[in-house]
Amino acid sequence: MVRISKPKTFQAYLDDCHRRYSCAHCRAHLANHDDLISKSFQGSQGRAYLFNSVVNVGCGPAEERVLLTGLHAVADIHCENCKTTLGWKYKKKRRPRGARYLAYSHTTG
Repeated sequence: MVRISKPKTFQAYLDDCHRRYSCAHCRAHLANHDDLISKSFQGSQGRAYLFNSVVNVGCGPAEERVLLTGLHAVADIHCENCKTTLGWKYKKKRRPRGARYLAYSHTTG
């Protein structure tokens, strides 16, 4: 018996561009390469990418955390499709160079 699976639908699809970042688990689009600010960040779980904007992510409650660069107000972010934790969102105050989102490299592809 052949099962026909329903195709995955995401809230937002990003335009075709030379490079796009997506969830490593379900391939939901997350960010265009143009929104990448830095690949040189380090988080508690390893190498991380800093983005100006992302799509298809949910946000948890904000909290103060001591990060490698000091005390920051952040909220965890997760993939809206598969609920995998991706990283965190910097709140408006104290975010590095206008950046907003940090995603671990092992959760994006």
